[in-house]
Amino acid sequence: MGRLVANLLALTLLALLILPSLAPVATAVSYKTLIVKIDRAKFDPERVKGLGGRVVYVAQLAPVAILVVPAHAAEHVKKLPGVLHVSEDGEVKAFAVRVSLTQPPQTMPWGVDYIDAEQVWSITKGFVDVNGDGDSEIEVAVIDSGVDLDHPDLADNIKWCVAVLNGRISNRCSDVNGHGTHVTGTIAALDNEIGVVGVAPEVEIYMIKALKNSGSGSWSDLIIAIDLAVRGPDGVIDADGDGVIVGDPEDDAPEVISMSLGGYDPPPELQEVIAAAYSYGIVIVAAAGNEGLDTPAYPAAYPEVIAVGAIDENATVPDWSNRNPEVTAPGVDILSTYPDDSYAVLSGTSMATPHVSGTVALIQAARLAQGLPLLPPGTEDDLTTDTVRGILHLTAVDLGDPGYDTLYGYGVINAYDAVLTALNS
Repeated sequence: MGRLVANLLALTLLALLILPSLAPVATAVSYKTLIVKIDRAKFDPERVKGLGGRVVYVAQLAPVAILVVPAHAAEHVKKLPGVLHVSEDGEVKAFAVRVSLTQPPQTMPWGVDYIDAEQVWSITKGFVDVNGDGDSEIEVAVIDSGVDLDHPDLADNIKWCVAVLNGRISNRCSDVNGHGTHVTGTIAALDNEIGVVGVAPEVEIYMIKALKNSGSGSWSDLIIAIDLAVRGPDGVIDADGDGVIVGDPEDDAPEVISMSLGGYDPPPELQEVIAAAYSYGIVIVAAAGNEGLDTPAYPAAYPEVIAVGAIDENATVPDWSNRNPEVTAPGVDILSTYPDDSYAVLSGTSMATPHVSGTVALIQAARLAQGLPLLPPGTEDDLTTDTVRGILHLTAVDLGDPGYDTLYGYGVINAYDAVLTALNS
């Protein structure tokens, strides 16, 4: 009997040693980020949770949601109530090449001089305080890699900074990459006797960081960034409910959105959000891209967006600047601000874009300062003086073939002529 008990105990111990090895091995679950067009009335976030996923963000601008779900459940999302279209996420990137560090005394970058921006400064430098509260009614939202918040050439003009990376929103918007600090300086570097000076040296800047330290990002984060930009610091679109958000002292929306970034094969939901921002009267500017292709990258390729190509100091379009832009601007060997209180020379359609964004800010600021209403964005083929894009087209220096051509678009922008035309339209 004692031997039987001993044998049973031995078998039990052996089973305890063996059974764990027979247990199923846990496998890591892979996830997908999805961009979804929704019917707000029917969409239920709890149904997403039921698939093991979560709703990361629901845009205010347009009926678009960002979801993260297990890869095996992605197909099931299409069948959920209130889901109208599903797109997988993809990559966007900054459009800049070459970096050369330098620290000058105050210098006017050749691009600012080339477009005659300094001739506008006796009229406006971009700051307009209509109601006397100390805040400007003209803001440019830059969606990029962040910004050096303490840079002596930028700090006074940075009014709000927020970050969205992998769907997570925070205030950690420092710029390790340098790209965002550089484009911000071209728009709004202070006229303060040091470093450089921007196209609109007193315009207020919103920075929405949506690119990682590598300079790349995602469509989903870009969608969230655009929505955040239009909501502004107070987080509300059209806070006073009057249907007007641009130039309205009661609203925090920017008058310009500047994106020196892009990619290819975007989800259709991106255009939904951009079209909604455009419908509010926000002028949207984006880089055409640096691949030397026959068409601009997205979002620049959308009809609601001004696609910007690059030129060098000889007004030559470099081989890498994508063709068929709407307008062109200086984009080769551009000196601007850089992290750690420094300065750098970069090239790309990324560098051309802020010249246009700054010019648009000057146009709208000049009109507001004169008691004139802001101009609507206009269309890509507009040739009237009643819209921002029409004025940019009509006042651009027409290079290449007469009229619109595939190299220069309508031509190289001229800030001074654009502002004077805007004031007399």
